[in-house]
Amino acid sequence: MDEDWEKYAAEEEAERQRLAIPAPPISQDDFLAWRSPRKVDANPTRLDNPLWQWMVQTQHDAYSANKEFHGPSSFDAGPMWCFQRFGKSETILADGRIVHIAGEHEDSYDPDFHIYNDVVIVSPNGGIEIYAYPAGDFPPTDFHSATLTGNAIYIIGCLGYPEQRLAGTTPVYRLDLASMQISAVTTFGTPPGWIMRHSGILSGDGKSIIVSGGETWRGAGEPFRKNIDSWSLDIANGEWRRLTTRKWQHWFVRREDRQPMRIWDTRQAQWHEENKHLGMESYWRHAEAPDIEALDLLYRLDQESTAAEQGQEYNEYSTTIDGLPIRFRECQNWLEIIVEGELAPHRLAAFKSHLLEYCSRLESSRCIDYC
Repeated sequence: MDEDWEKYAAEEEAERQRLAIPAPPISQDDFLAWRSPRKVDANPTRLDNPLWQWMVQTQHDAYSANKEFHGPSSFDAGPMWCFQRFGKSETILADGRIVHIAGEHEDSYDPDFHIYNDVVIVSPNGGIEIYAYPAGDFPPTDFHSATLTGNAIYIIGCLGYPEQRLAGTTPVYRLDLASMQISAVTTFGTPPGWIMRHSGILSGDGKSIIVSGGETWRGAGEPFRKNIDSWSLDIANGEWRRLTTRKWQHWFVRREDRQPMRIWDTRQAQWHEENKHLGMESYWRHAEAPDIEALDLLYRLDQESTAAEQGQEYNEYSTTIDGLPIRFRECQNWLEIIVEGELAPHRLAAFKSHLLEYCSRLESSRCIDYC
């Protein structure tokens, strides 16, 4: 606990010092000239400027930085350039420089939401280099992997904007650290699909990149599917090879009417019930009362089943049935289930029936399962 507190305190102090760095003395015209993300024609285009360098140093969010300079509303002027991002990769080079690639700021409902396609290099002495790229050469990229090999970084996968996704394909780009050019890598074979939030690790012999974990996009309206297998990308010729084919039982549960699910709302209602003494307002918004009992029994097939434990993510849980680990991911529109192995047919049928029964109770609506 002391170590955790010391780490937290150190992070808080580092953030305080970053945010205390004074804003650059630039005119309002200069601020407006550099306020927004830029489209460029050359690969790469160097875009060092005092405003963006200050944003890199401080990691101010877009809203507070725009307010600092009395800038226009992002509802009217569009998103402000920002370095506080999710899904950004950080690669440490041998000389201590850190290569930050792309990422996104805020969620899609926010006026400052933007997915970036730039590269920012921060040197140990504080130097900052900012490179931008034409979207045709390097599209908006987030939640990718970045793997260093020789004098290049391979950028694999991404979430991206909905209109740029192509189910079954895997985007691969190569950043040349000598020229800072980014180029698409032509691949063939069996790719992992439109993958994101995964890892890309250089193989022991340095000849391929091993991709594992994460999740894949399978098409509009379809759930993001957890990736349970591993793939390799041959660096020399661009061939994808599938390394594993796990015969795990893997499916989803959703409401038949395709409306958002209530599992998270019910968990919030359960927390509120257990903490009434705090006097906080309940945000339950459904006509039916929350079915806390159904939530408690949702992942327990029988008395021998252990209670589900929460995972590292707020919406992930796990349990064990018949000696097999089972993982659950509670998303807005579906529940994902992964059995790390194969339950006997009668036990699988019983478990699926159990989940549908208790999900339907939770939702006050009929639920169905599908692959």
